[in-house]
Amino acid sequence: MISNLIFFQIKMNNFLLKFVCILVLNFLFLIDFAQSSQFSPAIKVNNVFISKYEVNERTKLLIALGASKSNAKKIAQQNLIDETLQKLHAKAIGVKALPNQVEEVLNNFIAVRSLTKKSLKINLNKFNASFNELKAYLEANVLMRNIINNTFYSRMNVDDFDFSLFRPSASISIPTQLNISEIIIPFAIRGKENTIKLGERIIKDLNNGKNFEKMAKRFSNAVTSKNGGIIGFVSIETLPDGLKKILIKLKSGQNSNLIISSDSIMIFKVNSWKTTEKVQNPPSEITYAKISTKHKKIDNCNEIKKQNIKGPIRSNKLNKKISDALNQLRPSEKIFFTDNDGVESYLILCSRRYILKENAVKILQGQMLENQLLKLAEGLNLELRRTAEIQYMK
Repeated sequence: MISNLIFFQIKMNNFLLKFVCILVLNFLFLIDFAQSSQFSPAIKVNNVFISKYEVNERTKLLIALGASKSNAKKIAQQNLIDETLQKLHAKAIGVKALPNQVEEVLNNFIAVRSLTKKSLKINLNKFNASFNELKAYLEANVLMRNIINNTFYSRMNVDDFDFSLFRPSASISIPTQLNISEIIIPFAIRGKENTIKLGERIIKDLNNGKNFEKMAKRFSNAVTSKNGGIIGFVSIETLPDGLKKILIKLKSGQNSNLIISSDSIMIFKVNSWKTTEKVQNPPSEITYAKISTKHKKIDNCNEIKKQNIKGPIRSNKLNKKISDALNQLRPSEKIFFTDNDGVESYLILCSRRYILKENAVKILQGQMLENQLLKLAEGLNLELRRTAEIQYMK
């Protein structure tokens, strides 16, 4: 009897042990499943999967870099789709992002914000953003730059850009740069009402002479806070239109009023302005023709007898009324014109050659080249998206 009880007890113990083991295994499986679910696919791009984890990591990085929390995820998804397509395209054409290139871009990113690697990591950690994700983001930018250089840059020459296509009335100028600082405080920390009240107090203190850098170090949640909010020099043309309209009105040393976005408050300060060179109504040498209104079908100077073509002549030597009219034209364009005596005619611009300093020409040509490359890059991105199979997973 006792032996039977002992045998039964042993059997029960074995059963309980197995039962506990099964429970533990199930528990561990559930933990593993919960952890692995963040790595489940979020987007399929052709035959490549982008995980939820990757989307979350990029979203946190973009918020740390100043993106609005309300649309950071959407931007992150588009970033990762474009980067995946760019990687596939780069592999097909044999282009890579070299480690030394990525390191150089990373060092520039740190230097322009007057940070160190350590302080950058600390600032990123405030948003649970990863330093490695920042490197991946910068690497993707380097790769795209290499794709563009490989695909387009070698075929282009800055000397090919013709300034005669510019109308003087539109003016030719090199974008102004400004050195700016920022204070950004999201609503998520204190709530919207308290954050706005805090922002109003900060504005009041700044207007009463408090130091912007100290206020940024104390209150800002942007990655630049460690450095007193200093972003550094940026081109006014690269700023969003809304921000551009605000900052362009500020003098050196002035800060903006409180800017309230959908999920944060922002305050900016213009530390200084820098205009490398501005060419307003640059002098030019032109040839033009003045024809009767009877010949309104004539559209270019090739149809006009040489003796009726005037110039080349310096623009500042022309009658002001004629000069103002011609300044509205590109070569081969014409304009209806009435002179001081009331005589009506058409003016046709035959040619225009700007008289600029060599350094100004090179800078402006470089700017035109950069703008053209940016358009080509966007065109390439659009084409890659158009031909891709993109599927958002549930």
